[in-house]
Amino acid sequence: MGNKWRVLLIVLVFALGGVMAGCKGADQSSGKADSDSKVKLSMMAILYHQQPPKDRAIKEIEKLTNTELDITWVPDAVKEDRLNAALAAGNLPQIVTIQDIKNSSVMNAFRSGMFWEIGDYIKDYPNLNKMNKLINKNVTIDGKLYGIYRERPLSRQGIVIRKDWLDNLNLKTPETLDDLYEVAKAFTENDPDKDGKDDTFGLTDRNDLIYGAFKTLGSYEGMPTDWKESNGTFTPDFMTKEYKDTMDYMKKLRDNGYMNKDFPVTSKTQQQELFSQGKAGIYIGNMVDAVNLRDNASDKSMELEIINRIKGPDGKERVWASGGHNGVFAFPKTSVKSESELKRILAFFDRISEEDVYSLMTYGIDGVHYNKGKGKTFTRKESQVKDWQMDIQPLSALIAIDKAYLKNTGDPLRTAYEELTEDNENIIVSNPAESLYSAAESERGDELKKMIDDATYKYMIGEITESQFDKEVEKWETSGGKQIIQEYEEAFKKTK
Repeated sequence: MGNKWRVLLIVLVFALGGVMAGCKGADQSSGKADSDSKVKLSMMAILYHQQPPKDRAIKEIEKLTNTELDITWVPDAVKEDRLNAALAAGNLPQIVTIQDIKNSSVMNAFRSGMFWEIGDYIKDYPNLNKMNKLINKNVTIDGKLYGIYRERPLSRQGIVIRKDWLDNLNLKTPETLDDLYEVAKAFTENDPDKDGKDDTFGLTDRNDLIYGAFKTLGSYEGMPTDWKESNGTFTPDFMTKEYKDTMDYMKKLRDNGYMNKDFPVTSKTQQQELFSQGKAGIYIGNMVDAVNLRDNASDKSMELEIINRIKGPDGKERVWASGGHNGVFAFPKTSVKSESELKRILAFFDRISEEDVYSLMTYGIDGVHYNKGKGKTFTRKESQVKDWQMDIQPLSALIAIDKAYLKNTGDPLRTAYEELTEDNENIIVSNPAESLYSAAESERGDELKKMIDDATYKYMIGEITESQFDKEVEKWETSGGKQIIQEYEEAFKKTK
């Protein structure tokens, strides 16, 4: 049949035109296909880029996995609408990409038995059996596993700092929150760029309490990741002492002029420009942003350092963790009609986790999209970047287990990011409510979160007092927060 590359138009109702042919060559016990029988697999994937990938790499994937792939690419902007329409119509491919697993329609579909539960099957596949247990737990619904996670790093958070400014001021790399504060002060008051002007400050931040500085500083303080669980009792992070300590820390930075005072209305682009233009020397967020901060720098002699470990008041090192996933690949029973067919699909996902297929989907073709080096390393020339972006980059949407077989040695900053991201897994603090479901949170969570976010910003810029902040927390409780807490506690009990 060949590959059918189609980008769904917004006006198009999600459809694949019927269920693809079954896996007639599948072995009942292992899910492996006969060597001379190509297996046809239909799949819905999310398109995060302007165009789907070209056929070149896909044909190689088909050859290596002995499959014939029919992929429908759904633009990121309309993925939820298309998925909801497909769920309602029951017209689904064999493999469905579900990014928001707590979407109410998706939750109902899982609970109604529309999708295969795969928890008892993955032990039979060497790569699937080694999936991260925490991430697997995070994607369970009512304790059941309905799909293969789309892996993301559990924590990419850290600090990017001007190493040349530290050297100019004879300062050491900060190791504690107090050290970090003193560096921010010195970057503001002691002319770190040695131009004789009072034109620098310490920390640049933006209007994002999650991926900006606040949540990462909070984890250094010892703040729980979203929720604290103790003997089955759940407490939101903003009801903890550590949350208030974090607000006070940032308020002190702002009040003293050691960070941009207008951070609540500063965009990410503006935040990064303040750093790249040499006005600020500390950036807290995704450590990989160091690459863009350097590449966009007005001063090409800028030297950067990435830090992932900062000791809190108790001397411990922590960092908050995401769920470690961007949804799941799930398998509807309407189009995956037999256990043998399911096993063949699971075998496909196990196979694409092997180094040859994974490398093809991630790095591309050796000599064309990258150059493999000695050991487990690679480099990518500037002339190869465009082809990689067009041919390979969109394929990241098809990757389940992220093994990162090769290390990028062409860029020391990117290498540092990869190493420190891996190291973060040793100090992560996970969210105990990650795998739990609250109807109230699903329905009103965003609205209630905005209430607390607004109060947090107002406290840090001095518009409200601590007692006024506490009143906003009480308002959160009476407006639905208590129900969210109760539902999480009830859901938690069911998992025990």
